[in-house]
Amino acid sequence: MIEKWIGKTGIVLLAAALMLCAAGLLFLTARQFIGLIEQARIEVRNERDAHWRAELAASEAKTQAEIAEALRETMARQDAAIAKVSEAEARAAELERENAALPDNGVCGVGRDRVRLLNKR
Repeated sequence: MIEKWIGKTGIVLLAAALMLCAAGLLFLTARQFIGLIEQARIEVRNERDAHWRAELAASEAKTQAEIAEALRETMARQDAAIAKVSEAEARAAELERENAALPDNGVCGVGRDRVRLLNKR
């Protein structure tokens, strides 16, 4: 019935038009599907980047804490060393004063009092 009304050429043209519409819909669907895949890929990449940024930040914070602790330890050791040096210099100055206070009787060699000072070192 439709063949009589449209004709054989019309059916071929209608079939071709339907095939073009189907191809267009398939193209649009494929384009949307590709867009969804691209969006998912971008989201996964952003999540991965955020994860590694967090890992790097945590690692950097840990490293900074270790550096700060090492610096505190170094400063404490430096303060202790300075205190020991100051103590040794004060002791040496004290021994020099005590040595200067001893009488010089012109005797050759080291007297008993100076030997006692040497033993106090």
